[in-house]
Amino acid sequence: MSVISNDFRTTSYWWEAAPPREGSVEEPERSYDAVVVGSGVTGLNAVLTLAEGGRKTLLVDANRIGSGASSRNNGSILPFGFLHQPELERRFGAELGAAVAKVGVDGFNYLMDIPKRYGFDAMIKSYERFFLANTPKHYRHLAHDAQLQAERGVGLNWTAIGKEEVERRTGLRGWHGALHIPNSMAMHSGLFVQGLVHAAVRAGVAMISQCRVTKVGRSAGQLMVRTERGDITARNVVMATDGYSDNAFPFLKQRIIQAKLFKIATEPVPKELMQRFFPDRQLIDSKLSLSWIRPSPDGSCLLAGGRGGMTGHNPEVHARLLHQDMVRMVPALAGLKITHCWFGQIGFPRDFTPHLGEVDGVHYAAGYSGVGMCAGSYLGNRVANKILGKPAAESVTALDRLKFPKIPGPSFFTPLYSRLGIEWYNLRDWWDLRQH
Repeated sequence: MSVISNDFRTTSYWWEAAPPREGSVEEPERSYDAVVVGSGVTGLNAVLTLAEGGRKTLLVDANRIGSGASSRNNGSILPFGFLHQPELERRFGAELGAAVAKVGVDGFNYLMDIPKRYGFDAMIKSYERFFLANTPKHYRHLAHDAQLQAERGVGLNWTAIGKEEVERRTGLRGWHGALHIPNSMAMHSGLFVQGLVHAAVRAGVAMISQCRVTKVGRSAGQLMVRTERGDITARNVVMATDGYSDNAFPFLKQRIIQAKLFKIATEPVPKELMQRFFPDRQLIDSKLSLSWIRPSPDGSCLLAGGRGGMTGHNPEVHARLLHQDMVRMVPALAGLKITHCWFGQIGFPRDFTPHLGEVDGVHYAAGYSGVGMCAGSYLGNRVANKILGKPAAESVTALDRLKFPKIPGPSFFTPLYSRLGIEWYNLRDWWDLRQH
């Protein structure tokens, strides 16, 4: 029996209710105070903050406005940092590692205020999240992570629970414990992005879609933004392109490994099945090549995905692979068919940690490793506040203290690195599961 439904679609599930839009202007003017490149949550929050600060602003995107990874993700609002706490501390030390983790919490708090501030509904709901341990070793690592987070005062309230408790709470067997994460929020990504788009239009931001930026440089003391529709001068430029970064800004392209992440949506789920396994609950496993499942905001269907969906280009192939991953986690879902399979392109830095800064007068924030809704929104605002000259409390984060490591070798090697990274994750997962 095929798991592909008869009305299968390869566009984002979120676009059914909130499709990307064209720009608000056909042609850009020749000069702006600030030009922001990229219309994901980083670019939208940056351009909104700049416009509210009195700057004449332009938002430019090579495709439709809000059509990138920000409206193609799983909609989770992750109230935690960018790596597990032991890894953060191994890389940055205890003090800076805790400070970096708290940036994730600050980003969560910042994002949660956005819909109320701008008067739109993104269907934000509270869920409990179970980070399921595939092996006893994974469980020990997850429990240690929770312990360190508590000791460092990060404030996430993670709790390690044993396998019997996992089975009692979720009805799932075969797991070796879990991290229980209360108040793990999620939303409708499309409504969130388009809510920001409408707020930016109301703030007077000019937007131009289907217009690729080909180069950013200096001319006569100003920044020159070369586009497919002519050259634009600006006092400030923000590159908010993350996984879509190209030769227009080599600095980011040399530091970002691009990868596609596929997701799926199922047909409507029987109420009994949804209530049994997903009563306001999200599941994620502990493999490096992780898998996740969450209910849609209206509770009608399930969304699933993971790092296993990172290679190849055929959506039907990925739909079948991700369906298999979903059923491995919850065997009772085997009979569900897939209605949507789509991908977003994300950016991985070498240290798996977001970065922001300025190079040759061009500001940037990027490197979210697939968890960019909170961090991207927050850092877009921080970058804009730097441009506006706001106090350090409103513009500086612990991430400012981090070096942004370059990807070794020429940029055309980065697809190879992406593939090697995926295979390395798969090999380590195979080894961990085999040892168990």
